[in-house]
Amino acid sequence: MRLLRRLFLHNLRLKLIALGISFFLWVTYTAEPFEQVAYNVSVAYLNVPDGLAVGGAPPNAVRVVLRGRSGLLRRLTPADLTLDVDLATAPSGDVPIRLSPTMVGVPYGTEVVRLAPAEFHVSLVPTKIPTGASE
Repeated sequence: MRLLRRLFLHNLRLKLIALGISFFLWVTYTAEPFEQVAYNVSVAYLNVPDGLAVGGAPPNAVRVVLRGRSGLLRRLTPADLTLDVDLATAPSGDVPIRLSPTMVGVPYGTEVVRLAPAEFHVSLVPTKIPTGASE
């Protein structure tokens, strides 16, 4: 019993001050409103198979709508976000790409609400082999 009393009552004033500061920080953080903000995020095409190249006019950027605390979203720039499209298993020709929120690299505390366009096509064309090239 004395051990518990000493554990809780020793430095009681400092413990109460620490509790008050923690409560103040928690209230300040949770009082910050949530917002939705849209960004134009660059698309990176990764792992293009050997002998193929991205052709045509695939989108260079996708509109990404994020939801999160207003303070965090105000500090973000489109350069802080990434959208990676992995083409490792894509065949030659016209390939449909369906975007998902998991493909977007966003900071902790934010979530992807919407992507536009959510689906598009990429043309993978064979790279040209120079004529007269010897092996």
